[in-house]
Amino acid sequence: MRFGRVEGVVRIEQTDPVRLRVTVYLELGERLEVVRDEVLAPLRPSVTAEDLIWQADQWTQETIGIELAERGWEAIGAGELPGPEPGALARSAAYAVRNLG
Repeated sequence: MRFGRVEGVVRIEQTDPVRLRVTVYLELGERLEVVRDEVLAPLRPSVTAEDLIWQADQWTQETIGIELAERGWEAIGAGELPGPEPGALARSAAYAVRNLG
């Protein structure tokens, strides 16, 4: 059994129309793997700091539930959503994951 940590970040990539760069990481000890890195339309029209955090979390959950699940990973715990920090990327909650394979 292996354990890891998953977290996603979002930043505004383009403003007209708004597009967001979504990057989701899987941390395995000292190794960091990019699981998802793509430019997407926002899930909802508002792009405040709080909305970006929410969107980072939604896409991270989706990545765990689809891409990582197909590779045998499942979420076993989650931290709290972080608050907005001036000048920092919008981050999802951190998710503990395990792989039984």
